[in-house]
Order: sequence, then structure tokens, then C-alpha cells
Amino acid sequence: MADRADNLKRRTEEDNARADRNYMPEACMAVAGKGNAERELLYHTDYVDVFYDKPNHLLLVCWRRSVKSHEYRDGIEEIGRHLLRLDVEKLLVNNQRMGVLTMDDQGWLAKISIEVISKSHLKYLAIVSSTDALQQMTNEVLDKRVKVETPPFITQYFLSEEDALEWLVAA
Repeated sequence: MADRADNLKRRTEEDNARADRNYMPEACMAVAGKGNAERELLYHTDYVDVFYDKPNHLLLVCWRRSVKSHEYRDGIEEIGRHLLRLDVEKLLVNNQRMGVLTMDDQGWLAKISIEVISKSHLKYLAIVSSTDALQQMTNEVLDKRVKVETPPFITQYFLSEEDALEWLVAA
């Protein structure tokens, strides 16, 4: 088990070392901002990318594939660190390729979201979801659960990154 964890850590470090500011993930072209030098790649693995859009002061997240529980939790912890460090008010999360969370991961996400969002200045959350009804329902249930215990923020759901980004920039 330790070998697997070490291997994952090494691969992630190698991915991040290779990632440069011109990296454009095929799954997240709107988020990556093709040709946009104002977007900084903060974190890159084979399963998630996190960008910071400086002019619009927003964090952009794209899950690139279905994830295992430990990958999801590592990614969410990294996103939380950047959300707090950069003190952003706007967050776009593209879940289209992520799949549906396990019940354990849903509970964990609610707990960590309450903790991080309560410490943040988040005002607007745009979620790009797949057309999968179960994923959409899971997103909405988690959103309601988190909002009961956090300062108010507005959540909107989208089927395209472009629409989500347009809404966030205008907010």
C-alpha cells in the first residue's frame, strides 16, 4: 500500500514538474482558456486540473476522468488550499467526466466543504455537470446540505463550461 501511495505521489510530482503555463487539457478547453496567458495552472494530475484566472479573480477546476476515492480527496484538498490562499469569490467546477461519488465521499465532501467554505469568501459557485441524472441529483443534495452550515453563496448548474464561465465573469 505504501508503494502505491509513494508511486502516486511521485507521478503527481512529475506531472506538476512537467506542467507549464501553456498546458491545455483536452477535456477543459474553456477552463484552460486556450491561448489565455492570464490563466495560471496551479495543479495538474491525470485526473484534475486547477487554474487561476487572474483578471477575473476566479478558480477553475476540471475533473478529467472518473476518479478513485483517494484521488478525489487529494484533488479536493488541493482545491481547498488554493481557494483559501487566493481568497477568491468565484469558483467553477467541471464535473462532467468525474462520475458519481460514493456515499462515503459525499459525506466527506460535505464535511470538508463546510470547513473550507466557512473560512473562505466564496460568493459564486458554477458547477458544470454531466447529463447524468444521478450526478445532478447528488450535486444538488450536497449543495443544500453544505449551505445549511456555511455563509451564503450562489450556486448555478450548467451543461457547458462556456455558459458557466460567462455567468461567473458577469457576476
